[in-house]
Amino acid sequence: MRVTIITLALLGIVVSGYSWYLHESETTETFCDISATFSCSIVNKSVYSEFANVPVAAIGFFGYIFLLLLASQKQIPWRYLFAAGLLGVVFSLYLTWVEYAVLKAWCLFCLISQADIFTVALLAGMQYARRASRE
Repeated sequence: MRVTIITLALLGIVVSGYSWYLHESETTETFCDISATFSCSIVNKSVYSEFANVPVAAIGFFGYIFLLLLASQKQIPWRYLFAAGLLGVVFSLYLTWVEYAVLKAWCLFCLISQADIFTVALLAGMQYARRASRE
């Protein structure tokens, strides 16, 4: 379980890091700009790509680093890993709603990150529940 969550956190760091790069770059088109519906540029350059003047991708980047640090501990604090993952899921669901309802465009990297954080939260929650039931 530990290795899986560490791998997912590393994937999240890469995906968020690349999204952050796209957000900060002058590039107006990327390889994931497939159509008007699937366009990382539309999402990454929108006013919704920042939260309190901080790029959303940067929040994800550091969030995944935090998850990596938690999962790398000798005694994993499953409760905190689950809580952090759940917080990420809630934030990701909000951003997905913005993509769907407001921007009407989907970012491939955002969708990968959403699946990633959901899986981390699910695995950490299962592990937390398993350990809590033993106590």
